[in-house]
Amino acid sequence: MERITSDPVLEVQPNFESAAYRAWLTALMDGGATREEALAQMAEGWGLECQEWIHIWQQQIEEEAHELQERTESEKKKPKIGDFDAEITVADKVKNMEYVELWYFSPDGCREAALTSRSTSDSDDAFGFTRVDGMVALKTIASFKASQKALQDHDLSWHQFDLAKTSFLIHIEKNGWPKKHQQALALFFMLITNHEHRVHPRGEKTLLCYAGFVRREWHDQLAQNQGFNIGTFNPALYKSLSDDVWEAKRDEGSNWCILPIF
Repeated sequence: MERITSDPVLEVQPNFESAAYRAWLTALMDGGATREEALAQMAEGWGLECQEWIHIWQQQIEEEAHELQERTESEKKKPKIGDFDAEITVADKVKNMEYVELWYFSPDGCREAALTSRSTSDSDDAFGFTRVDGMVALKTIASFKASQKALQDHDLSWHQFDLAKTSFLIHIEKNGWPKKHQQALALFFMLITNHEHRVHPRGEKTLLCYAGFVRREWHDQLAQNQGFNIGTFNPALYKSLSDDVWEAKRDEGSNWCILPIF
């Protein structure tokens, strides 16, 4: 049925005595009805038809509302493709508790940021080095944007990882992350850097793969309000990653790890 385009409630009863309805009126009168009776029949017929159109109109409105609700629910279930800000800095991500590669907190990341800052501005936000409890740390990350030179956590050397995680912990404290999150991350890094498998062949590589995967997954789950305790070591996941690392090692020249997909 063709859809109604306007509310029939707003329709005004036509003038049945006009020329447009003369043939209908005449036919009724020829059938034996008086003029008044014929006009009353015409008005009654129009009223019944109008009520039918009103009923159809209401059904149509309900169907459209239902369709709109279904489309809305469908849109909610679609994966969201997030927008991006080309000017977002590492500091913005840290402030917002978003995932940031540890490379940005490593000495190599500091040097890259220092070069970038000097080439783009003379701002006081330029990178520098400082020592905290005898460890090299970033002085500021305020002006550092995403770098093509950034490495994934599992591609860092163990020395880079060890220095970067210390600087990272300093920055999240300065940015006011919840104490519970800071303590869980500190325990997470301590369990990794002190793990007995460090001295095993490919042990450090496996631990770097574990650290990179778990920390990214932790941030992703936090964003969905489904966070887990990152300070609890997952032996089953570590074993799976260890197998992947050894399998990758069989390929000559391979020094990467395969991150699991759950």
